[in-house]
Amino acid sequence: MKRLLSAVAAAAILSSLAVAPAAAQNRTVVTQSGTDNGVAAYQDGRRNNANVGQNGRRNYSRAVQSGYNNFLRMEQGGTRNEAVTEQAGSDNVAVTGQEGRNLAGGIYQNGRGNISGIAQIGNGSIATTDQVGRNNTTGVIQVGNNQDANVVQRGNGNITVVIQGGQ
Repeated sequence: MKRLLSAVAAAAILSSLAVAPAAAQNRTVVTQSGTDNGVAAYQDGRRNNANVGQNGRRNYSRAVQSGYNNFLRMEQGGTRNEAVTEQAGSDNVAVTGQEGRNLAGGIYQNGRGNISGIAQIGNGSIATTDQVGRNNTTGVIQVGNNQDANVVQRGNGNITVVIQGGQ
């Protein structure tokens, strides 16, 4: 009987906590299928949103957000791919999509209103974008094998687009 009363009391306490008004919080959603995939996510601040999806084998993603109202999405399929996104500041958007083997994508943003996207299909390609400032935009699309792109932007209002293909 004591266990039953303790369980009811604990449920009542937990349900009363759940009724508290909602505050603007951070949100992380991870979806994985396959074997030996790994995700690490860290958020500090408010209204940051991280969405990570992986399908395949031995894929790894790392999401780091500090600040306010940042958004990131990383989707990977295949084998031994790595995606990293780090955001500091506010109102930054980063999207990475990779399909293949041994792909590496890294997005690093510090500032406000920066937008960056990486799309890779193939094997053995590397794409990195690094933005510091405000309202910078980068886009990297790589199709094929062993492509390499490294974009660094400092300042405000810069735009870079890289499209590479081949075997």
